[in-house]
Amino acid sequence: WYRHNDNYLAYLRDSIAEIDVEYDPKYDFTTAIHNAFVEARYREEKDDRKYAGKSESAVKDALKRKYYAERAFNLLREAEDGFENFDRESSGVGGAKVEEMDLYKDGKMLAVKIGNTSGKLCYAVDQSLTSLKLYKKGVLTDMKKVDTAVLWLVLERGTHIEDADGKPDLNQLNMLMLKNRLDQWKKEVRLMGIRPLVYVNYRTN
Repeated sequence: WYRHNDNYLAYLRDSIAEIDVEYDPKYDFTTAIHNAFVEARYREEKDDRKYAGKSESAVKDALKRKYYAERAFNLLREAEDGFENFDRESSGVGGAKVEEMDLYKDGKMLAVKIGNTSGKLCYAVDQSLTSLKLYKKGVLTDMKKVDTAVLWLVLERGTHIEDADGKPDLNQLNMLMLKNRLDQWKKEVRLMGIRPLVYVNYRTN
């Protein structure tokens, strides 16, 4: 059992190391950035009729719930960085709703997730695979051309995982379930003739 376990972990480590991973610090997301975003939305929306009679703090609390971290992150990428934002947009497939992607740019279909556990981050893997399979089957007929599938993992941690060359090392994450899903995702995406790519950024206070 120990030999089998060690062999599997070595395989998994090598498989994860094959995935292209990129980090650009300009996309790091902090509490201050989120608060500034909510403040800007407050100035734009405070006079909306639904906030009549509410205090400034109550309105800001409501806006922070409305523009939760991932939604604010995606809206900022749309406003500042030329991404197309499809967050919260769904397509009907067989009576079910499917969120095709969060962001799109230059042939890249991006699934964004902020979190610090495998349970949270694996959601992006599932979203990516579901949409890609429907895309390849021609079900999502209005989807833009995709040549790269991107998982954008915004890690809630203060310690970075870049190596000496500045490349994020996913093997530094103590998340076995996520690594298993990434291994599966990489293989399935490649079989579809699409490039798998992971973006790593950080959310800090």
